[in-house]
Amino acid sequence: MKSHRNPPTRLSRKLAVLGGVALLSAAALASAGETVIRTPYGDVAAIDAPKSQQLSAKSAAQPFATARQRAAVQPLVWSEQDAKSAATIDVEATAAQLMRPAATAPGGAAPAFANYLARNHFRATWDKLDALDARQTAAPISALGGEKDGAHYAYTRFPGNYYTSQWKASPWNKIGKLYFTKPDGSGSYCTAQVSSGTAVLTTAAHCVYTRGAGFNSNFVFVPAERYGEAPYGRFGWSQARVPTNWINVGSRRWDVAVIKLTGEQTTGIPVTSYVGWLGRAWNQPYSLYTYSHGYASNLSTQYTHICAGQTYDSPSEGTNVLVQGCDMTYGASGGGWLINYTPNSHAGNQVNSVVSGPHIGAFGTAWVGARFNDDNIVPLCTAIGC
Repeated sequence: MKSHRNPPTRLSRKLAVLGGVALLSAAALASAGETVIRTPYGDVAAIDAPKSQQLSAKSAAQPFATARQRAAVQPLVWSEQDAKSAATIDVEATAAQLMRPAATAPGGAAPAFANYLARNHFRATWDKLDALDARQTAAPISALGGEKDGAHYAYTRFPGNYYTSQWKASPWNKIGKLYFTKPDGSGSYCTAQVSSGTAVLTTAAHCVYTRGAGFNSNFVFVPAERYGEAPYGRFGWSQARVPTNWINVGSRRWDVAVIKLTGEQTTGIPVTSYVGWLGRAWNQPYSLYTYSHGYASNLSTQYTHICAGQTYDSPSEGTNVLVQGCDMTYGASGGGWLINYTPNSHAGNQVNSVVSGPHIGAFGTAWVGARFNDDNIVPLCTAIGC
């Protein structure tokens, strides 16, 4: 994970040499093939995809392959058990967290010809979307109210990749739907975003690991999905990582995960060559003006929405949890909370959190996300190579 302090990508190489990162037997984990990666920042539960799920063009099983298949998939609902360990903020722990140096990793652009490349590779899809855009009408912007606690910050919600000018551009085309199969065999989807030049997604841990059951599987990422279409293709996965504290403890502060993608299933081209990637930020202040994204099923499953407003902390949520006003619900899980929001640019647009679930007592009016910090996103990126 690149930063202005000490890039964990370098750190992980040093640790490998020193033997500081060890793969351990994980009998407590739920599924075969799971291991634990121990890092100086914390332990990470890890799983690698079987070859059959890495979705090459020759793969026999390609779930979520068509727009019709994806349309039948239901959004992941928020589980009450995921928030049960919330506790009053530890003032001393919070103060110590805030003393850690704030850090960022920059985003990056795809090659200048990326949209031309995608149009040629997925011409039928682009033709459908162009025809749809020609009939498109303006979507309303909703100015909405404040919260039940905290600083009572108001927020504004508006469409994300609804417009032609947005679904082909940064930062919106780096955000997409993440499809997967849960341990019970049912399919579901969340929101995720490309957050590293090494084709790593950030999303919520509850989208990757079902507590009490194990890792989800068959991950398929569709960047900039819009009206069921995949203008930049579909990408399988090779690795997934979640904090072991998510498995053992739960709570919103650990609800972060990373997934490394394979190349596009028909062309083999990396996702970053089509859309680039967003930046990341961690150890930032609790209160920042933030743009939170998601495919919220209560508004539309066909495109993203964005809630813009100030984040804050709340005693009921505990340390390292951010709160923001927003009326989005299921399907938005894992969507990036972007600071230094810079439309039509590859600068700024840093993921500082991801959607976890509803703020306590405020379902449909406010939500929360783990504050990215040295305890969650740093060990995850160290373990997967952001």
